[in-house]
Amino acid sequence: MGQIISYITGFWAVPPLLNLPTEIILLIVSHLSSSPESLVALSLTCKALSSILDRDAVKLCEKSRRQLLLLLEKDLGSRFFYCSVCCQLHHFSQQWSPITADYLWMPKSCIDYYYNKNFRPTPALFGNRNYLYGRLVMNRHLHGSPKGLPLKSLQHPTLVASWGDGPLWLETPSPRIIGDELFLCITHTLAGEAATLRDAIDEGRHGICMHVATDPVDLWNTHRRDVYRMPELFEPEGSKAQRPPPFEECRDVPGSCTVCLTDYITTIERAKVREITQCQTCKSSVNQVSIEPPLDGWSITITAYHQLGRCRDPEDWKWVSFLESPLDRILSKSPAKRDMAVYPPGVIRRKWQTVESPIEGLKHHKKVWTEILGVLL
Repeated sequence: MGQIISYITGFWAVPPLLNLPTEIILLIVSHLSSSPESLVALSLTCKALSSILDRDAVKLCEKSRRQLLLLLEKDLGSRFFYCSVCCQLHHFSQQWSPITADYLWMPKSCIDYYYNKNFRPTPALFGNRNYLYGRLVMNRHLHGSPKGLPLKSLQHPTLVASWGDGPLWLETPSPRIIGDELFLCITHTLAGEAATLRDAIDEGRHGICMHVATDPVDLWNTHRRDVYRMPELFEPEGSKAQRPPPFEECRDVPGSCTVCLTDYITTIERAKVREITQCQTCKSSVNQVSIEPPLDGWSITITAYHQLGRCRDPEDWKWVSFLESPLDRILSKSPAKRDMAVYPPGVIRRKWQTVESPIEGLKHHKKVWTEILGVLL
């Protein structure tokens, strides 16, 4: 064994591990004998150890194989991540983000799984807010740079259709890690003329999570009858002759989902706004964004706070409850659900506010609006 090490180290700088006496190295091997995945990981550290350790003699069961891949993910996390669907390491790029579909090169079984587990409370939402990005962001947090992806990879704002040619919702995501768990704050903003905005709410379909919606419940789809509609967006009662306002003004009215770990606050106010709509040119099938001149209208702002967990297991109840639609819950034998005694209303929002003040969040939201308008004008 000493001759092998001497031969190999004659060509390369000696790794610190190989400076140890042979007896100590064998002692380390003996100590790791109860952990097959650790033995294989040790044999992969350098060619010298790979040549002296009989990896073929190590039989890895499914659990040990998973543990080995998790160990390798820590070292190779700048290019690879562990996929629990196929129990393999998959390659990724540092340019990945939820607005891309880069994961589509993976095996079909993996693609189908992640696609079906996408967070898409609004059908028109563009992007892929799925478990992959949560895991990669948490890899960066747990294992350090350059492993995984930075938090800013989840910060891409997006414009979402309300209905037909109606005004667009602006969704502004902002991620945070609190107590080794991923939190995501998404600000939903809709602005426009009174009648237009009323139609966008009544005729559109928009959700802040899979179980809370801004629009009336769709009675044609029975599984949507369990979706909770936000009462702040109900049309005020009154005779048509009196012409009541399309909305009741309110500020920071709290609400909570009873299924997933989501809290939210709602603000509805009169304001000088610029209506943003999506139009289609005659010469092209490419959708264009149209920004109307400032007008006296209404603004709806819903800030949702989501607690997503550690993102280590796609079957973790926090993540599952976040993604499950009402139909999924009907088909599930034991659907995950928020325990309101353990996670009372407002607790997720309060956790978020211990890290970032509402003023800082508002500044970020206004900055995003300014940047988007600056690009489009």
